[in-house]
Amino acid sequence: MKTLKTISKILFAFFINLVMFLMFGHTLTTVQAISKQNIVDAGIAMQKYDGISNWKEITANEIGKIPIGGNYSLGYTFGAARDSNGKVVGGDTTVTKKSSATTVKLGQNSTAPGITNSKINVFLDNDGKYYGILHQGEDSFIGPGGKPQNASDTSIDYALNTGQGDSNFYSDNNLLAQFSAYDGTNSKILYKSTDANNRAVYKIVGYYYKQSIYAEIVLRPAPSGAPVVQRELYVYNPSTNTSNAQFQTFYGEDTGLDPYNDPTQTVDNVPMYSIGNKSGLYLLSGIDASGNAFDPASKLFITNDLNGGFKDFMGRVLTNPGNWGVKGKSGGSTAPAIGNPTLVFSSDPTSTQNGDTNTAAGTDLLTDYNGNKDKVVDGDGKQDSAYTLRWPYITLTPGSIAGFSSNIGATIEHYAIPTMKMTYTGPSGKSGPYTVGDNLTFTIKIRNDGYNSNWIIKQLLDNMPQGLTITSASTDFSNNSIDYTPQSPLGDGEEAIYTIKAQINNTAPYNLDSDGNLTNKASVTGYSQGLSDTRTLTDSVKIPVKAPAFKYRFTQQVRNNTTDPNGEFKSQVDAKPGDKIDYQVNFVSNGTSTVSSPYFYNVLPNGLKVVPNSVTWNNGTGTDDLYFPMGSSFTNNTTYTINYQAEVTSQTEESLSNTATLLYGLNGSSTANNRINTEEPAIVNVKNSPKTAAINDVPSKISFGSINSLDSERMLKNVSTTGKLTVTHTQETPFKVSVSYDNDGDGSMSSNGNKLVQDGGDTLLISQKQGDSNIWQPLSSTPVPIDTNGFTGSPNDIDLTNYVAANKWQLRVPGNSKAGQYNGTITWSMTDTL
Repeated sequence: MKTLKTISKILFAFFINLVMFLMFGHTLTTVQAISKQNIVDAGIAMQKYDGISNWKEITANEIGKIPIGGNYSLGYTFGAARDSNGKVVGGDTTVTKKSSATTVKLGQNSTAPGITNSKINVFLDNDGKYYGILHQGEDSFIGPGGKPQNASDTSIDYALNTGQGDSNFYSDNNLLAQFSAYDGTNSKILYKSTDANNRAVYKIVGYYYKQSIYAEIVLRPAPSGAPVVQRELYVYNPSTNTSNAQFQTFYGEDTGLDPYNDPTQTVDNVPMYSIGNKSGLYLLSGIDASGNAFDPASKLFITNDLNGGFKDFMGRVLTNPGNWGVKGKSGGSTAPAIGNPTLVFSSDPTSTQNGDTNTAAGTDLLTDYNGNKDKVVDGDGKQDSAYTLRWPYITLTPGSIAGFSSNIGATIEHYAIPTMKMTYTGPSGKSGPYTVGDNLTFTIKIRNDGYNSNWIIKQLLDNMPQGLTITSASTDFSNNSIDYTPQSPLGDGEEAIYTIKAQINNTAPYNLDSDGNLTNKASVTGYSQGLSDTRTLTDSVKIPVKAPAFKYRFTQQVRNNTTDPNGEFKSQVDAKPGDKIDYQVNFVSNGTSTVSSPYFYNVLPNGLKVVPNSVTWNNGTGTDDLYFPMGSSFTNNTTYTINYQAEVTSQTEESLSNTATLLYGLNGSSTANNRINTEEPAIVNVKNSPKTAAINDVPSKISFGSINSLDSERMLKNVSTTGKLTVTHTQETPFKVSVSYDNDGDGSMSSNGNKLVQDGGDTLLISQKQGDSNIWQPLSSTPVPIDTNGFTGSPNDIDLTNYVAANKWQLRVPGNSKAGQYNGTITWSMTDTL
């Protein structure tokens, strides 16, 4: 019995272990069922990172294009983009199908692993003709007989490497191949949208079942407008997960610059070069089967100068099998694989196996530059160019999203590829959000990645937003703007760098967007030398700003009371000497701090003087010296307004700028050294009138009344004068105003042809001012001054009407005068005197 019991126990234990083993094995191979709605929801969650909310699902691909110049543009899409005749078309319906690893034909006698469906396809469009820059699989066209699923088949695109199965980039580590099908056939959702410049953006979203995470790949044109496509990957570990996702992102592409799109030829058997500064690589046009360079020649480049850009890169040949972490062979097809450099999985950020990242600009990446200068080749002895990109290893916690991006650009010979990038740094050791008073340094880098080209920079423009004040710049600036016209050329691979220093001013908290940012946007305009391809590139940065406890607005504005007394207050006005200028200063504090012991202080520049008794504030009275207290404290959210008037005394054309000051304490403290100035100066532009002299108005009628003749001579004084006598003499020099009357001329006093005075004696007299007296002075054809001392010029019009008013004229009426209505003409003149 003991023996039987023992056997029973042993068998029972074996059975339990077997069950546990089977259950454990079942857990490893279970694939979570995923619905289309799960993918839709994940795509919505990732919108915060891709920055677009108006995505629309499509079931077949479409083509986006970015102009290069002439008839050329850079095209981009997921999947195939040509028909059997090489015409650029869309309509590939295989894009959403499940991707899988496959074997593809490469050249005449070789094969290589590949990935089907949904591949990134970037190409040149030559007036509607497809010009490949990436290797395309056999018959990878749309239409009868086509296999659009083979588009870009030898490229791995994105792979998430966990360190297990390093060489298996085409299956176990490949993002597309590991997207789970949600209906047995389709594994991705294809979307389209537009960016801020109304240019096409595409993305595919799927579920990566290996780590129960979601991912989306976005293709969008570079925001600057350069012929560059941003390839972006966003990986989302949903908050419903209970574990972290850990991986290292790779990207690999098999290049193929070929206008004929012949997949049977290895057409990119050319060197690949480093751009330098750890920023990426480029390669030049491929060759045809006879070894001749293609016409037109082209250039392809890959860079990391964008958010989420790759850290490491490596130029390589398309080795077989396709371990994208290996560079190739040096010294022939039978040589061992190059051991250094490599670009393999590494969770160690200090690893020295970083591919070609640290190479100098111009380094040939497909030559064994560390050894004997042999070409790097694959197992067939060919130099089929490809490249690998790598990002740092990450741990993605539940609810987190991470981004991984790279730029790809291409051009035709002689056409420049200008790119523009704006960045900024804050005060040393400080990161955002920033506060009022912080100094920022903006850097604008302009680069030409063209091919045998020069890009001429015509204009650099940066209008600082409200909230930033330029303090210095490497170019000229005015009115808080950069408007620079260097007309300088940039050759291939050359850069121009401009810096602008600015300070966050007190208006920043009032000009933030809904996320608490200021946005500085700049643009650069230029053209390829010798070509008509002018384009404007733009870029912008967002600066997070935190509202301070002392948050305020302090402004000073002006208007010309003489010319526009009811007009709007502005930052500057035009005026002439003698004009009265209204000043209005407003202060409001609406932070958490309270202003105490405020004093207003201002000093007007020479050329302006305060009009006495014109200074007021909130219905109170200020002082003419513009220095006075404004109570014990200010109430928050209340506007305090100072008004005063100034007269323009300047006699020269100039701009009179003035900034007012507030001296203050905070939260009950007394006025000490705290002071702030108005945000912008108030400017009075003195526009002196031309130096002129003119008689503006003269009396239209001098009336002496009517009399009955008594056969006796009389002297009549005028009973009235109609009209004014005004003159302009803007030069402050002496002058005289005179009047004349010619009794023998056509304007003599007469009635029906009968002269009033016919004996040659005096006819008309004026009360001439001589010093302090007035003397009756007869008029003749020689001008007689109305004031023997004359006058002094003035910028304002001069009114002399009192010299010609009633009782200022005498008319001699002889006793033998005939009855009638007499009229005559007098003449006015003005002369300068020494």
